[in-house]
Amino acid sequence: MDNSSSSLSSQISSPQIISLQNSFNKPIPYLPPEIVTEIVSYISEDDIKSLYSIIQINKTWFNCSIHVLWKQPFKYTSLSGYSKLLKIYIWFLPEKTKMELRKNVFKFDVKEFNKIPTVNYLNYLENLELEYRSLYWAIKLLLPTLKNEEKEEIEEEENQVEIKERKEKEEQEAKNLRKVQAHALLKELIKLYKENCPKLKKFKMNDPTEHLKLSVDELDHICTNPTDQKTRFYRSRRKLIISC
Repeated sequence: MDNSSSSLSSQISSPQIISLQNSFNKPIPYLPPEIVTEIVSYISEDDIKSLYSIIQINKTWFNCSIHVLWKQPFKYTSLSGYSKLLKIYIWFLPEKTKMELRKNVFKFDVKEFNKIPTVNYLNYLENLELEYRSLYWAIKLLLPTLKNEEKEEIEEEENQVEIKERKEKEEQEAKNLRKVQAHALLKELIKLYKENCPKLKKFKMNDPTEHLKLSVDELDHICTNPTDQKTRFYRSRRKLIISC
């Protein structure tokens, strides 16, 4: 019985078993980029979950698949997804533009202006098809996330009427400010896409030239009231397709 136990113990601690155990911890075998690219080509572009998984395998898989995720990122997402994408694209605004927006429009330090991207996603953008209304609303959803809201203490001597009036005034001022900020960001992002995307083949949306001539209030009106009689002039305008 002792010999049997001894024999079993020697088998468990044998070099062969240790070698087998270590094999489970080895990294994924190297595959040349050509093979990885071929594998990635069989993954559907709308299978975002799978694409996000494979870019995390290693650098080779990342380099061979990242372009698929970012060549038309707005196509397979929702309005909230638009906002998340725009939050990333803000990183790539020119420093001069960021300074001007920070000074003249936002008047506070926008968190996203301080981000330094490690990958230039603009290089992968090939197809950009957006409606102005969707883009505008995505920007308005994005705006509250650009600054950490600080809670203000209410003065005890204020009565309820004064508090209500003050809040209504602040809400109206904040609403007007968001319109100005959305208008400014919209113009700068469109300019960014048109001038800094070397692979952009098609840029399609309601005519940017007409919309960018609009005032802050006019743009907000046509984006928030798409069925209103006043907006039909703009909605009937041709769409602009830019071939790059």
